[in-house]
Amino acid sequence: MKKEIAVGLLTILVLVGCGSDNNTVTNNLVQTNVFDKSSTDIIFNKVKKFPKNVQVSIAKIKDGNVYYYGALHGSNAVSTVENYTNTFMIGSITKVFTSTLLAQMVLSNKMALDENIGNKLSYTLNNNISMSYRQLANHTSGLPREADIDLDKDPKYNAFDQLDMTDVEKYLKYDLKLAHTQGTHLYSNLGVNILGYMMTYIENKPYETLLQERIFNKLGMKHSTTIRANAQSRLIPAVGASDIPFPLAYKSAGGIHSTVEDLYKFSLASFGDEPEYLLTQEATLKVDDTISIGLGWFIERKTELNLNFYSHSGGTHGYRSIIVLDRENQNGIIVLSNLPLEGNIGDIYNLGMELMEEMYK
Repeated sequence: MKKEIAVGLLTILVLVGCGSDNNTVTNNLVQTNVFDKSSTDIIFNKVKKFPKNVQVSIAKIKDGNVYYYGALHGSNAVSTVENYTNTFMIGSITKVFTSTLLAQMVLSNKMALDENIGNKLSYTLNNNISMSYRQLANHTSGLPREADIDLDKDPKYNAFDQLDMTDVEKYLKYDLKLAHTQGTHLYSNLGVNILGYMMTYIENKPYETLLQERIFNKLGMKHSTTIRANAQSRLIPAVGASDIPFPLAYKSAGGIHSTVEDLYKFSLASFGDEPEYLLTQEATLKVDDTISIGLGWFIERKTELNLNFYSHSGGTHGYRSIIVLDRENQNGIIVLSNLPLEGNIGDIYNLGMELMEEMYK
């Protein structure tokens, strides 16, 4: 709503350095068989530009097996750390989990992907707008990126940090409006907020409960949650004062905290043949010659490799992340970080993609 949280960025290729004099930073990264000089150079050349106390937590998946690595920009050096069980906010990678919940409900006949969401509501959507679950999940609903509401001037809404599902309902009833033609792609956090609301409305359960019961517990993701207090003991703190807590209304678009260890477990499920994971990976929209969108996932065709990369990046004001998977070969890269959003657009995305592409050289 008028105050914006950035919870997702698609393909961003801008590199903006921030926070240190690169000439004075020492490379203390330890090389391993899997993270050799080529890999550690890629990591160092990115992390040395970050503000001090920023760290990255990395999982490299090769043939289904996982290898972990951590790096910290400390006092004039980038050093190896162990942080694969530490939690970070994952930002818009959350949307893949929301779409997985959607796929489960579709397969259980709770709704149809192309059904008008208004069919399940006891009230009418503002302006009699119609939109489907598929459109909410693949960003073709016609909604803006964020709701254009000034919370300071509209007394019917809670304050930003108290926004909950009752506020989403008020928006749908009184302020819902389209920003562009339905069927065309425009990335929308608002759309996935509404998708999360619809699932909690239909199931009469909180979003956190749906995640725990239907994904986290099943996969053994013991350190994943949308509740900050439950993640706090393992949380790598954001650098600076830029960590803005997510209100309940925003959880389904970017509110999960997780570890690379837990996200590896989700990756293995995504490599498997369970119907809900397969459904999220089916292309629903072609954006251009190389990019399509599934349910949550962005699908990039790598013609030179003759395979697809399934990916999603994430960004909150205090954390940046990316997950990239190659289902055919069971390869992948997961990067979580406490890199601030401001001044670092694209760096974690590029780090993840460079490490992924390195595996095929």
